[in-house]
Amino acid sequence: MNPRLNAPSVLISLSTNYIGYGLAGLTRRFLVYPSQAIWPANLAIIALNRAFHTESNGVVNGWAVSRIRWFMYCFVAMFIYFWFPDYIIQALSYFNWITWIAPRNAKLAAISGSVTGLGLNPLPTFDWNQLVVLADPLINPFFVSTTCPHTLPTCSHVFLSEYHQRKS
Repeated sequence: MNPRLNAPSVLISLSTNYIGYGLAGLTRRFLVYPSQAIWPANLAIIALNRAFHTESNGVVNGWAVSRIRWFMYCFVAMFIYFWFPDYIIQALSYFNWITWIAPRNAKLAAISGSVTGLGLNPLPTFDWNQLVVLADPLINPFFVSTTCPHTLPTCSHVFLSEYHQRKS
């Protein structure tokens, strides 16, 4: 390889990164320091770090379990809960229950199928891991969780008409 051919791409990459860092530094007081700029997903990580680094371990409702031990209990339970549907019973993730209405209807399977179709299914899966990909109700604010399902009926008309025009 000729090093002269790589020099412009390296310089463009560096200059783009430096411009980004410079703009981030200029807008830090607007985008980082206000308390409104904290996204709620960060609060779960902050609470976990604070719980690990706090030295006090009091008795709560008669329970005297350490924070690390409680974290390990939850970690093992969540590992089994997420691992079981993803690797043992994958049919929970790819189950298309709407095709039970008309098993021989290929258009229905193409529209409501989550793997090979458009995925326009009100309850696309029985797997919690797949349901919380777009809007996790445990972390995201309410307006984010409600915006995602409302955009699907709005955009589905466009997707369906495009799909039918390409098929015919």
